[in-house]
Amino acid sequence: MIQNLYTSANGVEVDILRLDTIDSLAPGNKWFKLVPNLVAAQHANATRLISFGGAYSNHLHALAALGHVKGFETIGCVRADRGDPLTPTLLDAKSWGMTLHYLSRSDYRRRNEREFITEILAQYPNSYLIPEGGANKIGAGGCGKIVDLIPNRGSDYTALVLACGTGTTLAGIASMIADGVRVIGVPVLKAEKFMARDISAMLAVLGADRDNWQLDHRFHGGAYACLPQAVLEHMQTFECYHGILLDPVYTAKASYAVQSMVDNQEFPAGSRILLVHTGGLQGRRGFNL
Repeated sequence: MIQNLYTSANGVEVDILRLDTIDSLAPGNKWFKLVPNLVAAQHANATRLISFGGAYSNHLHALAALGHVKGFETIGCVRADRGDPLTPTLLDAKSWGMTLHYLSRSDYRRRNEREFITEILAQYPNSYLIPEGGANKIGAGGCGKIVDLIPNRGSDYTALVLACGTGTTLAGIASMIADGVRVIGVPVLKAEKFMARDISAMLAVLGADRDNWQLDHRFHGGAYACLPQAVLEHMQTFECYHGILLDPVYTAKASYAVQSMVDNQEFPAGSRILLVHTGGLQGRRGFNL
């Protein structure tokens, strides 16, 4: 569903794509990343799904929910200590049957190392591994289907703007969006050293070596899950005015970025901008909102 948000004084029109309304169990971009991965797991005759995430991970939350519905065991390799109180996210995941495999911060940093992955998989036979955030070719290809929800493959818009954690969703959208449309990613963490490289690599894997995208690193707020006062105030005003909830980790920063760019007249007069709401509202529970 696409809704109009506002038109600026110089005629920049801003709409929002409501992926947060897609599915109650795995709303937002997680649906597009995970559903095709679950199909691949079924084809591989796997009985378990295993992945990585933090204590408030939207990804693990959605994986536990979908795995429960589809009849998979799920294992969440969580960046947390075993004695830590369970967050609402992890309580939900456990209620759906997810086994929590705790990892120290040092071990968690090894999550993409082949040797470490082999060690984890040896403990859980017949598992299908999905990288953190669904960041694989299948997940990115699934995110390309988001473009099907936009009339004319987005050709009516000047630019799409979305928050980026791994860049997987941006890669999928950039691979399928109409020619002439700019895809602007707003990293929600300090990612100058790696995110552009990762997105380029994912686009190459998808066979879509396009130069229709860019990253704007001005709006991460200092760190992942850091909610600066300016973003919080924007979020509160946005929600009051539009009646649409934002998540404080991802879409709040992307929406703040769009508003800042519009206010600074960084879009030409008459532009049409589509903000992508990537879901993640369950993560609000980690903030005092």
